[in-house]
Amino acid sequence: MSARVVQKYVLNQISDPRLQLYIVWGPMLGGEKEEDAHRATVFLADSRAHHYWTPEHGVAERFEAPLGLKEEPAWDTFLVYSPKAEWKPKAVPPVPSYFMHVGRSLPEDRRFNGETLAEEIRKLLAEGTAEEAASGISSSGTSASGAP
Repeated sequence: MSARVVQKYVLNQISDPRLQLYIVWGPMLGGEKEEDAHRATVFLADSRAHHYWTPEHGVAERFEAPLGLKEEPAWDTFLVYSPKAEWKPKAVPPVPSYFMHVGRSLPEDRRFNGETLAEEIRKLLAEGTAEEAASGISSSGTSASGAP
């Protein structure tokens, strides 16, 4: 269900190639298998969506701290990161610029909503465009004046 909502409100409505989605599938309820994840990828069929499978809960556990969760893996969460987010090997992941969740013990105003998620992503993309223009570089790699 969540994958369909992301496809509808985010991927179908935001064509910016800077947007990249990294979807990690895993057996969070116990019985899911890698084949189940492969079947679910059709609901996020876009070249900007990168799908991964993990047989363990390690990825979900790594995102507990950045979200302020205690002993509750961060699964069914939607994390939005700025391109400026600093990722360090073997370190705790950075705090996301924005996040949403499905049923976690997180703020109620962060419950998953496709329209809100798309709005927050658009804001970050707009900030990036403004920063590129201010530095004299457009997203296409040309100068702000349009000269090559």
